[in-house]
Amino acid sequence: METLSLGKHNSKLIELRKAIEHGTLTSEGMLPIEGPKLVHEAERSGIHIHSLFIRKDAALDPPVSAANIYEVEPAVFKSIQSTETSQGVVAEVRMPSFTLPDLLGTSNPLLVVMARLQDPGNVGTIFRVAECFDSTGCIGLKGTASVFNSKTVRASAGSLFRLPYVWDLDGQAVFRALQDAGIPVIGTSPTAGKRIDDWDWSKPAAVVIGNEGSGLSDEELHSCDTVLRIPHNAKVESLNSATAAAVVLYEAFRQRQK
Repeated sequence: METLSLGKHNSKLIELRKAIEHGTLTSEGMLPIEGPKLVHEAERSGIHIHSLFIRKDAALDPPVSAANIYEVEPAVFKSIQSTETSQGVVAEVRMPSFTLPDLLGTSNPLLVVMARLQDPGNVGTIFRVAECFDSTGCIGLKGTASVFNSKTVRASAGSLFRLPYVWDLDGQAVFRALQDAGIPVIGTSPTAGKRIDDWDWSKPAAVVIGNEGSGLSDEELHSCDTVLRIPHNAKVESLNSATAAAVVLYEAFRQRQK
């Protein structure tokens, strides 16, 4: 594949910068990802790599298959990198698309519903945790950090490429769909009477993880079929949202392994 040089004001770079800055896909539906590790994870996960942008003084080793390869001057590359110490590789990849019925229709679903999480690092970490403990998919309600944010993508460490998800959905519509599908909605609260190990996780379930500061809203709690607590030292008020998700999903994983 011929390697091309792109100028700073090239329309491809402008489009790429816009997507990175706003945490969105490009107008062609491509997701920007940065760094050799993520690019190799994408290829390993069967994600189509549409374009590679490689800084002139960098290299991708081992190489990957891409429809287009562009060489970019170091000074210009700075305009598209999203990390301070970039390794000089940015790619555009085409992500698979899913619908809510796709996630609800899986066998014995274990879903993670993210409700208004603000930190993209937490969102990405929850993707990683969810894949680690055999969740079948993630759902992001309106107000949750973008699944396409560069920090989300990096924190997921490749799990975003493999775990089905749907995003920016109305909360009540999601809760009604879960109810119609016969999937119990499980919330968490430090004041709940029952513990997470009191629940039978071998059956379908959707775990709702609330906002980092305020947790689940009254409306979200009202939509839950049950609310459980994570047992922990009483001196600690609460857990980080990603940590809480990890503890709950591990308990579900532990029970399902039996």
